[in-house]
Amino acid sequence: MTETDESKFETMRRENRLECRLPAIIEGRDKEGLKRDAAAQCVSISRRGACVVTSLEVAVGEKLTLALPAINAERKEMMVVAWARDFDGERHVGLGPIDEDTFVIFSDAAVTGGAAGETSAAG
Repeated sequence: MTETDESKFETMRRENRLECRLPAIIEGRDKEGLKRDAAAQCVSISRRGACVVTSLEVAVGEKLTLALPAINAERKEMMVVAWARDFDGERHVGLGPIDEDTFVIFSDAAVTGGAAGETSAAG
């Protein structure tokens, strides 16, 4: 039995996820050029991945950059789409490391709970 791309990332998940609500910027390229969603939102983060809500059409395996300006306005992380599904009327996209050795730059926030400070009290 072969593993699907989505199940591969499920088994790779080794870190707890921290729920958050952080503004995000996602960029990628398709055959028509640059696609960008500056109004995306990161809803959970871990040392090695993130889940974002975006209006972009993306495919599993597609490479995108993710920026979280509230954590580090100058950094972007190249990630790969692990899965995408609609949930409560929003498109949720799971982003994972490009390879096993990738160390996500947002990990400090995920480890220390820095992103949690950005969560709304209404929650």
